[in-house]
Amino acid sequence: MALNTTEYALGHRCVWSTCNVTGYPSIYREYKVDCCTLSVPLNYARPNRSITISMSRLSPLQSTSQNNTLFILMGGPGASGWNLLESAALLIPAQLGLTIILPDHRGTGLSTVLGCDDNDSQTITTDCITYLISKWDIEGLNQFSITAAAHDLSVQIQVYQADHPGRISIYAVSYGTLWLDRFLQIYPTLIPSAIMDGVINPILASVSRYDLLASNVGLQFLAYCQLQPECHSYFPTDQPPYVMLYRILAELDTNKQQCIKEYFNEYQINSETLRNLFFKMIQSGETYMDRTVIPAVIFRLNRCNIEDVQVLNFFFRSSLNKTDETETKENGPGFLNSKVLYLNIIQSERWLAPNESEIDKETVLAWHRSTLMAPNNSEQTISFRAQWPKYPLDQYYAKVASYSPLLMLSGQLDPATTFPLASQLASITSKTRTFYGIPLAGHVTVNIAKVGFYCPLHLMLAWAFPNNFPSEWSDPQCIRSLPTTLDFVGATPLGQEYSMKFLNISRPFGNDSYDPIPILFPHNSFLEDTS
Repeated sequence: MALNTTEYALGHRCVWSTCNVTGYPSIYREYKVDCCTLSVPLNYARPNRSITISMSRLSPLQSTSQNNTLFILMGGPGASGWNLLESAALLIPAQLGLTIILPDHRGTGLSTVLGCDDNDSQTITTDCITYLISKWDIEGLNQFSITAAAHDLSVQIQVYQADHPGRISIYAVSYGTLWLDRFLQIYPTLIPSAIMDGVINPILASVSRYDLLASNVGLQFLAYCQLQPECHSYFPTDQPPYVMLYRILAELDTNKQQCIKEYFNEYQINSETLRNLFFKMIQSGETYMDRTVIPAVIFRLNRCNIEDVQVLNFFFRSSLNKTDETETKENGPGFLNSKVLYLNIIQSERWLAPNESEIDKETVLAWHRSTLMAPNNSEQTISFRAQWPKYPLDQYYAKVASYSPLLMLSGQLDPATTFPLASQLASITSKTRTFYGIPLAGHVTVNIAKVGFYCPLHLMLAWAFPNNFPSEWSDPQCIRSLPTTLDFVGATPLGQEYSMKFLNISRPFGNDSYDPIPILFPHNSFLEDTS
């Protein structure tokens, strides 16, 4: 690389000012929010053309004696730091005295956005590819990569450090863990500690297999119902929850799912809707309790009596009508998520693992149709696979940073970055990295603090700033206090609370035991007053 980022950083300063965004407060949960935008080379090897990279900062309103800053790297690829603002301020209260920095990866957020037209549209078409090549040329488009983003991060950290000497640590989630790994390969000496949560395995993970691996976690998740006698008792022996769900999905595909056909036409539910909905419920550490109603929903769709129809109506109405808040109109496309950046990185170095060969569209779609719960991200990717201008792989591809001290956290039921792949990475890096598996957690484990389980959050904070927190925060013994069973039947106050939230009753299965005879009654007026 021709450019020395340390020299470059020393020649540039952050001017922190009000963020140029709509719908976000400048003071939030006792933090002041401001932004810094820096000009950096589009291509670090040939710095003749510039783009901008942005970062937002949450500074505690009450000043602290210590200068500790946590950079948090967002996932995606394509998602901006703005997706994390509310969660970060909630999980890391300002009273702890940390400054939080949320960098926007090049191509998204308030950084130069990668879009399909002059308004940064994110509608992917053949015309979009033509536009990208004419605007950036192939060489320029190639710079929207993981490696270039790692150089950007080194500039942001060094520019920040020049004005704020103190300890800086990095906490990365999901795709951010790959971005962090790339950064640590190239810049192993800039920071004293780092944490990965929802770890991507750079050697084995591939997005083309995402749906299959996610569905496999859905299968494991439903198996926990069988492990809980109270949940298992609702299902006939030859129809455990996963078999019942497979059957319901197959019935939906042939328009023979009686319950949905008879009572839920207004929601236009097909197998895709259900796969997607259940996947969203199991996906995140944040939906730790949401997912516990899934077996009851499967059971009720199969039985379909009067109470079931009322409960399911509440469930579908509240779950499917949640508008997708991932894109706020005011800030323009690409502000929270750039699909173009996603595709540029996925097509170039994430679609296939090093040992995998190309697959055709039929295979990808057939894989998806075989799943229980999955997001269906792959169809668009495979559709533009051949024509997307992929950037060449560099010497950092599929390598693993030997940096230390690095903590890795992985949720045992993480459908996005699966536990077996994280464990394999932990095995081969055990000399330099510490690995904690978090029982039953989904993707990004610190989020389970939102339902009262603080262990992963404490482990992360104490790893980042060991002198700032009680010594017991760094003790993995806290993992022993986390649940190892899931409450599917509303046996606990927490289970009942989430059953109320999703089903409007405190016990997901109701109070009666299993009645194998479904009552498919003619459509009548009892539904009218509940809708």
